[in-house]
Amino acid sequence: MRELIIGGRPITVSHIETEATEFGDIQRYRIDVTGSDAVTHLSSLRSSLNVDARVMASVIDTELLLGYEGNAESGLLRDPGIRAWRDQQRPLIEQALDRLRDEMKDLPPEPVSDVERLLLRAFDMSGDDEVRGA
Repeated sequence: MRELIIGGRPITVSHIETEATEFGDIQRYRIDVTGSDAVTHLSSLRSSLNVDARVMASVIDTELLLGYEGNAESGLLRDPGIRAWRDQQRPLIEQALDRLRDEMKDLPPEPVSDVERLLLRAFDMSGDDEVRGA
């Protein structure tokens, strides 16, 4: 579990399960924001179940900043209070995301699965065994 406080509001991310698939482990995380009943989940194809800077950055980016259409219906942003808070705190949220991205630079590279390696090669990208910041 990891908590990040932005604009006085804690965002808590907890690992809830690992699902083994033929492509690798899928980690599932629960995202809660204090003061809201809106809860959402994030899934990530990665071997580590740790809630590290990569997971937190993904949560902040996808659940608060990018504004996917579905977020207003099933994500954190379905709560009008969270949307209002996000709009008021956007600069602080972006600063937190920048700090998480800086922290990611110090993390060891994520292993790359065979499927990911094939996709990287198909798009003429590096097919090395590890990708920095993936």
